[in-house]
Amino acid sequence: MHAITKILFLCICSLTSVKSQEVTCIRPQDRLLSRWEASWRDETKKLGDTVRYTCISGYRRKDGVTRATCTRDGWEPNPLCEEIPPCGIPPALEDGDTKTAIKEHYSHNETIEYMCQSHYIMEGEPYKTCLYGEWTGHMRCLRPCIVNEDEMRQHNITLKSSGTKYLVHDEIIEFRCTRGLSTGTVAMRQRCNSGVLVLPTCRE
Repeated sequence: MHAITKILFLCICSLTSVKSQEVTCIRPQDRLLSRWEASWRDETKKLGDTVRYTCISGYRRKDGVTRATCTRDGWEPNPLCEEIPPCGIPPALEDGDTKTAIKEHYSHNETIEYMCQSHYIMEGEPYKTCLYGEWTGHMRCLRPCIVNEDEMRQHNITLKSSGTKYLVHDEIIEFRCTRGLSTGTVAMRQRCNSGVLVLPTCRE
């Protein structure tokens, strides 16, 4: 056979062989898939084709993809779905606690409720949620203010009206002079700010 003719013959055979080995992917039989957005009539996909899919509860699409891609090695990513990691023991809340007994492991989307100690006010939502292996949600317990008799005596003040000496956060209290007049540097009406209460002063 002439050399050029032989080369052409080999090239044609090679192209025919590649065409006959065209890459296709069939619908995956994966029990972790909850949805595969391709009709049963269109089960076979060609190289580079993509299909939207979702995973069953407790699993997520691997590598954060939204579509599966047909490759020479099959569907990518591989595997299509991966288990969503659980969360460990929820973080402690300063001056507070959880409303229920804590567990060592929590599933994705599971929540736990917190509460603050008596006289403390919670800032933020009382729940933390397990999301993809991490606890989300922020709250804190705002401290109450305690009116101290000795400190009031040193400032020559007393409460304007009888009442509790425990103030929750943001509660307002009013003082009066026991003797003398107010210096005017600090108002006689004060607001509790997470455990901090500024006292006015009266001088004779």
